[in-house]
Amino acid sequence: MQILFWPCMIASLILAILALSLKRAKLLFISTILNLPMSLYLAATPRFHLWGLIFPLLYAGAAVTLKRKKLGLAALLIVPNFVLICWLGYSVLNH
Repeated sequence: MQILFWPCMIASLILAILALSLKRAKLLFISTILNLPMSLYLAATPRFHLWGLIFPLLYAGAAVTLKRKKLGLAALLIVPNFVLICWLGYSVLNH
């Protein structure tokens, strides 16, 4: 699990940035798949029981809105994933 967790999270962030800059929805769908290990881990914790499953859906929703040429809404939909991953990284490094 450790092998997939952090590299997949970082790769999903990088792919999300590339998807927005290149306007490719396919990259956001790949980011959704890369985000699944983190979301499944969070769904198993009591604090993020339901929220853990919502974060990949935000990437998928951003991909759909990017296909419809709404770049601003797609960017807003990926912001919670960035905040969550940065918060997890901060809490791990300062624990």
